[in-house]
Amino acid sequence: MMIKLDNKVALITGSSDGIGAATALLFSSLGAKIAIVGRDATKLNKVAEACTANSPQGYKPVVIKADFESDDEVKRTFEETIAAYKQLDILVNNAGVVAKKPFGDPDALADYDRVMQVNVRAVIRLTELAKSHLIAAKGAIVNVSSIAALRSTPSFWSYCMSKAALDMFTKSMATLLAPNVRVNSVNPGPVRTNILSSIMPGNIWDEMAKLQPLQRVGDPSDIANTIAFLASDASRNMTGSIVVSDSGSLVADPHKEFAEAALKNV
Repeated sequence: MMIKLDNKVALITGSSDGIGAATALLFSSLGAKIAIVGRDATKLNKVAEACTANSPQGYKPVVIKADFESDDEVKRTFEETIAAYKQLDILVNNAGVVAKKPFGDPDALADYDRVMQVNVRAVIRLTELAKSHLIAAKGAIVNVSSIAALRSTPSFWSYCMSKAALDMFTKSMATLLAPNVRVNSVNPGPVRTNILSSIMPGNIWDEMAKLQPLQRVGDPSDIANTIAFLASDASRNMTGSIVVSDSGSLVADPHKEFAEAALKNV
């Protein structure tokens, strides 16, 4: 089945760059009417221009500058989307932040609160606001999680916790909103985005790629393709799924280097 989003209305959060921007561009090319949300108005406007150029119908996105650290900003985002389109078929919860404070740091709990607010509470609130419109449209929700939800990364403990909570929220909503709304999650591994660059030292993409079974690091368009699939009727038999797109990171052999060294000595 070809993926089609003709005249579907989609709200895509965290869409000023990275995965969100790639998703906005793809959705526009597939015929969707979109609202894009982020904290950087300049970047959002550039994405909006590209989306209009990508749209077969020339649809112009609704651009919403908002910071999801505020519940009021979450509510305003939803209200502006509905005011513009009067409907909502697809909700892509992509906005997220990463905490950098190590466990035990005096500011770690403040970091934790911020991460849980943006990565979890804002998703809950937006889903709550959008529920009736999505039910009426028999729509879809796609939550952008992470493989950090599925394995421990102690340096980013609060981020891991937030994504694990998001996965369970996905499963819970899949049950609560069935049969009218499908709710799924995409869990990326390493992807070339600004959010990952901000927490990694130097230019480590080539070295990171060597550690993945597929010998590559994901591109935002890889994740956007998965999101479009989950948002479309092509995945009509899926709900409550946690879909991993990680270059094989989760199945990488942690002892590979030791095994290769041992074989050389045989």
